[in-house]
Amino acid sequence: MVDQSEPHPPARQGLLAGRYRLGARRGSSIEAAAFEAVDEQLQRDVLVKIVHPDLTAQHRVRGALEATVAALADLHHPNLAALLDHGLATWNGQEVLYVVSEHLTGGSLRDLIDRGRTLTPSQAVVVGLDACKALDALHRRGIFHGDVRPATIVFGADRRLRLVDAGVTFLAIEATGGVSKRSNDVARYTAPELATGAGAQPRSDVYSLCLSLVEAITGTVPSVADSTVATLANRVDRLLPVSADLGAHAPVLKRSRRP
Repeated sequence: MVDQSEPHPPARQGLLAGRYRLGARRGSSIEAAAFEAVDEQLQRDVLVKIVHPDLTAQHRVRGALEATVAALADLHHPNLAALLDHGLATWNGQEVLYVVSEHLTGGSLRDLIDRGRTLTPSQAVVVGLDACKALDALHRRGIFHGDVRPATIVFGADRRLRLVDAGVTFLAIEATGGVSKRSNDVARYTAPELATGAGAQPRSDVYSLCLSLVEAITGTVPSVADSTVATLANRVDRLLPVSADLGAHAPVLKRSRRP
């Protein structure tokens, strides 16, 4: 773990923090970029997320991010992606906050849906229970995930589910203008209280998980419009439609809907 009391380490021979050799980019957003990487010190594959330098430069945001990451580093749960390291480093000549987590190779729920596949009700129960266990562990520590969606429900080579990107993404979203500034692909899983700026709550994560499971079973997300603003408006003061086609899942999913 990087000692936060010492000056942050510079890149050494192309290594982030003198340790991580970045490889293929795994994704990017307005708040961070993710890379496959190799930990040259321990010779293992990892995933490195680099928070945007503009966010790192905001002392209030950086303090909140560092506090959340430190709390996550002390939280060990089989259904949460293991956070291996974090700290400040120089990247492309700028100071950045980086977060290192385990490299998961089993694909995500998003990958499965994009291939045109759906979950059976019994499979959805297994996924939902594992995700709920992870959320319960976070909420007991006072951590709000804030970005539960099929893309953050990921599986390892051992087929065990892990939630990824807990806490950090949501803090960055808030600092960059809130969910209204996000793409519709992300906003489609947002709970109504976040759309109105009322503040994050544990039930907000449950609502997002509900939407993710409905999509995994049916292939579609309820109450999605053509734009982020319209999608968010569809959620405010309205009950989430839950089809009877979901069978035994319907009564459970209805408990997650609003108002």
